[in-house]
Amino acid sequence: MKSLKIKQLSCALLLAMAAVISPAFAADYISAEDFAEANGISHQWFPIQKMLIMRKGLNSIKYRIGESSAMANEKEIKLSGVPRIQNNSIYVPIDSLQSVFVGSKIVPIVKMNPVTPNQDRTSGNIPNNPRPIAVTPVAITPAVTPVQVPNEIQPTQTSEAILIALRHSEREDHTRVVLEFSNNVTYKSDFKDGIYRLTISGCKNLIPTKRTNPVGRDIAKLDLNSGANREGLILTFTLNQKEKTPNIETVADPFRMIIEFPLGKPAVEQVATSTTPIAPPTIKTEDNEPKKVENIVKPQEMEKPPEINIEVPIEELKNKSFLGRTIVIDPGHGGSDKGFEAPGRPPEKTINLETARLLKIELEKAGFRAILLRNEDVSMSYRQRLSLANKSGGDLHISIHTGGSADSLKHGVACYTFTDKGIAHKTEMDESNPLSYDDVFEEWLTNKNTRFDLSEFFAKRINQRLTKHLQTDSRGVMKSPVLPLKFIMNPAVLVEVGMLSDKVEGKNLISDKYKEAIAKSITNAVIDFFNGIELK
Repeated sequence: MKSLKIKQLSCALLLAMAAVISPAFAADYISAEDFAEANGISHQWFPIQKMLIMRKGLNSIKYRIGESSAMANEKEIKLSGVPRIQNNSIYVPIDSLQSVFVGSKIVPIVKMNPVTPNQDRTSGNIPNNPRPIAVTPVAITPAVTPVQVPNEIQPTQTSEAILIALRHSEREDHTRVVLEFSNNVTYKSDFKDGIYRLTISGCKNLIPTKRTNPVGRDIAKLDLNSGANREGLILTFTLNQKEKTPNIETVADPFRMIIEFPLGKPAVEQVATSTTPIAPPTIKTEDNEPKKVENIVKPQEMEKPPEINIEVPIEELKNKSFLGRTIVIDPGHGGSDKGFEAPGRPPEKTINLETARLLKIELEKAGFRAILLRNEDVSMSYRQRLSLANKSGGDLHISIHTGGSADSLKHGVACYTFTDKGIAHKTEMDESNPLSYDDVFEEWLTNKNTRFDLSEFFAKRINQRLTKHLQTDSRGVMKSPVLPLKFIMNPAVLVEVGMLSDKVEGKNLISDKYKEAIAKSITNAVIDFFNGIELK
């Protein structure tokens, strides 16, 4: 009898072991999103194709749910297990990521739930916020087999500092810039030909939301970029003087870097050709008393916004699994870059930002997650916008602009998607950007069919909604080598919400109600986009 029970137990044990080591789960899995966020890797999910692309620098890997192979650095590799969607998350074999992103940070291994014979291994909802099921810490090394760490031994990870705030103030003989960090950092600086470069190590390459724009009397330009291999920060100040080196000191608790930029060269005073002082012109009044004429420059009078009342009902999102999707909003221009300007009207940068803020509100009301690349009037370089946009892991990207033309009769909305035609690519090489833009551009174009097709689909939805709700004309949906969309990983559209130069439309753009109608129209276009996706 005992022998029979032992045999039964042995058979049950063998069956359990067979279930654990089935081919679909032979590999150790990890959450793709958790791994990407821990290592600064951009990741983009394409729901129609069930395709995931992860990229850092020139290293990339492309998975398809349920397929046993992947494209790693444009070469096909066999996977130890198929990528899966489970519990609203994407899980991939850990060894495939090791081989592409060598030396990555500590991540958790996920114990996958077993699959029954009748269950589709590729089934599951479209992932939104991945969450691991059960975890065992492991450190990724170049080896193929991950090393298991006992649960009672918790690996430690040094936390990088974050640049919390960038503030400035103009003093009598210098401009003071204060950088406040959450922890200590190291730095090196150099000054040559009016360019002051500050390279900061030991911090995350994140641009602070709390910042002021120091461009002015002493500083002509400021660029914030990530360091080599996306580590640290590089601040490049273009100064209005080239002789005096800025002074820098550090203060602890909290750790701050205080930089004093010397006074820029004063404007050259005009010298009169005659030594005799020139008296201002005089006129005679009726009482024959001469009075001086004062040259008073009256400020430009701003137009009053028209009374506008446009009702835009918000559509219903049919598939609730798309709730929480991330939409990145890029308000064009900002800071010293004012964009198009029309007399008596706010500059384009102001209208772009106000419209973007309203769009964020409407998208969040509709159940989406919205991210603004800038939320105040600050200058942002193309590289800053690109870095922030791709790091956000958004599903859609909207660049908000306002058009302007010397032709005062030109009006209407227009949408643009990116094309590489008609653009010249120059190789840029420096300390902070060691990669050739030609190489990166060619790699970026590799997967253009999926991304660009979705971009065009999205652009048409935006154009239709704006012309319908605003009762305005369309200037078209066009492909163009527009810089704000270059290298954006997710489907991206640049939209000109109207012509600031037009007599009627330009005045409408001043109205808060009109900008609110624009925001609601674009929100409906986002809902149209997701309603147009069929999940199989």
